[in-house]
Amino acid sequence: MVAQRRLMVHGWKKAKYKWRRGRTLGNGSYGFVSLAFTNTDDTPSPTIPSLIAVKSSRLNSSRSLRNERKFLRMFEDCPQIIRCFGFQVTCKDGLYVYNLELEYASAGSLADRIHERGGLLEFQVKKYTKNVVLGLSLIYKKGIIHCDIKPHNILLTTDEVTKIVDFWLSITLQQINCGDEVGLIGTKRYMAPEALLKEEYSPRFDIWSLGCTVYEMITGKPIWES
Repeated sequence: MVAQRRLMVHGWKKAKYKWRRGRTLGNGSYGFVSLAFTNTDDTPSPTIPSLIAVKSSRLNSSRSLRNERKFLRMFEDCPQIIRCFGFQVTCKDGLYVYNLELEYASAGSLADRIHERGGLLEFQVKKYTKNVVLGLSLIYKKGIIHCDIKPHNILLTTDEVTKIVDFWLSITLQQINCGDEVGLIGTKRYMAPEALLKEEYSPRFDIWSLGCTVYEMITGKPIWES
């Protein structure tokens, strides 16, 4: 169904293109992700591909997606980070939905690839790790900690380029330096000890998580069973 009633809500602008929601790609605590087809009004956009991924949640519980949008705007030119084209607020049958419009990485997640093959070849591990490190280096230059690096949050394109996704838990170094209370965030299996024990966060947090991910790529199994 074509997204209906693009709205002007709290200064949000209407998008210049339309999309039609397709099959569901996944679900999470934030909401759900759908495949979407653009250019449904026969007015192609030169900057928007014909297939995108739309990450959606109810408007009244969309804080995490709005937080993610804030961070993704900083990385529009980084090939190792998923691209965000914008957002729309739609309404159908009285239900307002916040939709984050993202690049579609059609080859699935790194977790899928590991599960399918029971571990990856050495050259693949090196290539994927290098790509993730390139993405993380830019994230740190922007003063951000991702806080949830894991195989499920690394997507693959058909060209075998990795894309870091899911910034809704991310925090800034400024928050840490100002002493803001952030609590326990991340996926415990991939969390650094200082975060689990003391709730202390730094860029080293993501490096630990990447190390756990590299182990999983090599062995086909998580480094910690629980």
